[in-house]
Amino acid sequence: MKAVILAAGRGERLSPLTDWIPKPLLKLDGKPLIGYVLEAFVEAGVDDFIIVTGHLGDHLRKGVEALHLEAEILFIHNPDYRLGNASSLLAARDALAGERHFLLSMSDHIIESHLVEAALKASGDDPLLCVDASPRYLRDVKEATKVLVDGEGYIRRIGKELRLWNGVDTGVFLLTSGIFDALPRGWVPPSLSHWMRRLIREDVLKACDVSGCFWLDVDTWDDLSWARKVLRDGEG
Repeated sequence: MKAVILAAGRGERLSPLTDWIPKPLLKLDGKPLIGYVLEAFVEAGVDDFIIVTGHLGDHLRKGVEALHLEAEILFIHNPDYRLGNASSLLAARDALAGERHFLLSMSDHIIESHLVEAALKASGDDPLLCVDASPRYLRDVKEATKVLVDGEGYIRRIGKELRLWNGVDTGVFLLTSGIFDALPRGWVPPSLSHWMRRLIREDVLKACDVSGCFWLDVDTWDDLSWARKVLRDGEG
């Protein structure tokens, strides 16, 4: 199974550092953020990647190649990366031709292999999002993308603004080729959450409960400091 890693964003909240270093290459304990992501997938048995680049794309590619992973990696540049992460997933569409299922991850979410393994075990006919009902290392719940999961395991709402929720989006998905057909021709959703809401309206987006798995989202300077502390304390 292929895994799409979205690594195109500008990382503005970590500026000015990200003015000259791609956010996925920012290091924690000597390893770039995207290194944690790729290694988690490889440990889970996934070694075929599509990495979508944008901001400082050539720099990012060289940084990933320097990791010398035993994996097949296809780099795709998204010239429209400023339109948001949904545009980067759309940029990978042709490279996913013939794939019934594929994994999707952000490049700035530190994850462990058990989280990826849980998604693979839950694979079915419906697309799914890995959800944590009790995130241990979530620093700021207001900034998190939250979800409301019903009694049958389907996601009914998603967004940062939710007041009623019972899980948090971990940034890891197992999707089907059919998600591209859910979009009107020529329309680029402003975010992945907008795209997922279309699936929710069709009653097809399931939650994969990964509560207890380690993951961290790094968006801001405070997040970076928090992640460094957690990793150095040996909790990751």
